[in-house]
Amino acid sequence: MLAPVKIEFDRTEELDEIDRILGGLPDIGKAYERVLEDLGGKTTGAGGLTAEQVVKLGILRKRHEMTHRELSHATSDSMSMRRFLGLELDQVISKSCIHENLKRVTESSWEFVNELIKEYASREKIEEGAAVRGDTTTTETNIHYPTDASLLNDTVRVLCRAMTVAREVLGNEKVVFVNHRRRAKTKLYRINNSRSDEKRHPEYLELMRVTKETLEQAPLVLAAVKASTVSAEDTIRLIGCESALKTYIPLGEKVLSQARRRIIGKEEVPSTEKVVSIFEPHTDIIVKGFRDVVFGHKVSLTTGASGLVLKVSVLDGNPKDSTLVPGMLEEHKDSYTKAPEAMAFDGCFASTANRDLLKEAGTKEITFSKNGSMSLESLVSSPKIHKALMNFRAGIEAGISFLKRVFGFTRVLDNGLEEGLEEGLESFKAALQCGAVACNLTLLARYQINARTD
Repeated sequence: MLAPVKIEFDRTEELDEIDRILGGLPDIGKAYERVLEDLGGKTTGAGGLTAEQVVKLGILRKRHEMTHRELSHATSDSMSMRRFLGLELDQVISKSCIHENLKRVTESSWEFVNELIKEYASREKIEEGAAVRGDTTTTETNIHYPTDASLLNDTVRVLCRAMTVAREVLGNEKVVFVNHRRRAKTKLYRINNSRSDEKRHPEYLELMRVTKETLEQAPLVLAAVKASTVSAEDTIRLIGCESALKTYIPLGEKVLSQARRRIIGKEEVPSTEKVVSIFEPHTDIIVKGFRDVVFGHKVSLTTGASGLVLKVSVLDGNPKDSTLVPGMLEEHKDSYTKAPEAMAFDGCFASTANRDLLKEAGTKEITFSKNGSMSLESLVSSPKIHKALMNFRAGIEAGISFLKRVFGFTRVLDNGLEEGLEEGLESFKAALQCGAVACNLTLLARYQINARTD
C-alpha cells in the first residue's frame, strides 16, 4: 500500500504566490515554448499536459522532494496542488506521465526560466545583483558505492537481462548465450564476504571470466537483433534491447579492463580513467581534501544579497576554486550587463590574479575568507566593509544547506541513461537547475507574502 504523502497545508499561500509570480514573469510564454520544444511539440499522458503544467510539476517535485509516484499521489489528493497545476476535476496524472515529461525538460530551459526570475526580482527591487557571493559544493549521483566486483556483476546482470529479452522475442535458435547472472551474483557474494586476499583473488578471477564470456556473447546477440524482422509489438521490445546492448557493451569492456589492471596487474588506475558506474558513467570522483570521497559532480554557486541563486554550474572534474572566478564574473555580466559592486568568496578562491581581474572589471569591494599574502587595503576600502562582507559570505553556507536539505542538491535521483550516455549528465544538470528555480520561486513568494504582512 502506498504510504500517504505529508503535505504541509500552511504552504498553500506560498503555492498561490508562486503561481502569481510565474504568471508575471517577463517572456514566460517563450519559456513554455522552449519546454514544449524539449517535449517534442507534445506532452504525454491521458488528456496531455501543457508546458506550463510540466514546469509546475518540476517545481512541486523539488519543493517537496517527492518521487514520481509520490507526486502522482499528491496531485490527486491535494486541492492546493491541483489548483496550482490547473487540473480538471477528473484529471489524474500518472507517475509514468510525470517521468516521461520531466525527463525531457533540458538544463537550458530551466536556466532560461531562472533568468526570467532574476529579471522579475530585479524589477521588484528584491535582487539587483550588486553584491554577490560564490562557493562550491558537491552533489552525488544516484549510484551504489563502486567496487570492481559490483561493477562486474552489474555488467553481467544488465547484459544478460537484455539478451534474455532478445531470446524471448527471437527464439533459442537465433539467440544463443549462457546466462551467467546467478554465477556472477554468487561470486560477488563470496568476494564481499571473504576475509583474506588469498580467498578473494580466485573469486575475482572467476567473476572476470564470466564477465568476459558475457561480453563476447553480447555483440553476437546484438547482430542477431539488428538483422531480425518482427512484428510491431516485438519491435518495440527489441529497440530497448538493442539500445541497452549498445550502451552497456563498451562500458562493460571498460569495467573489465580496469578490473584486470587493478586485480591482476596491481596497477593504480587514475581517477580520470575509472568507470564508477555503468548507469551513471559521467560520475566524477571528488576528493574533499582529507575528508570524504564523493561520487558525483562539483557544483559552483553564486547567490545574491536576497539569497536567490543567481547561477548554478556543474563542473567537469574537480578544478581548483581559484580557477572559477573568471567564469563566475562573466556569467554575472551576461545577466546584469556589469560586474557586481562587491564580491565575497571562500579562502580557496583567493589569488592576486582574481583580485586584479575583479578590480579591472569594476568590482570595488572584494573579500576572501583567507586573503593570503594580499593586504586588506588592496581588497576593500575599510575594515568595516571587510567585516560586513565576511558576514555576507557566510550566508552562502546557509543557502547551500537549504538547497541540499529541501531542493535535492544532496543527491540527484534522476537518471536519463535510457536514451544514451549523454542524457545521464543532462538529466543531472537539469535536476539541479530545476532545484534552483524551485528555490528562487519559494524565496520570492516568501518575500512577497512578508511584504504584504508587514
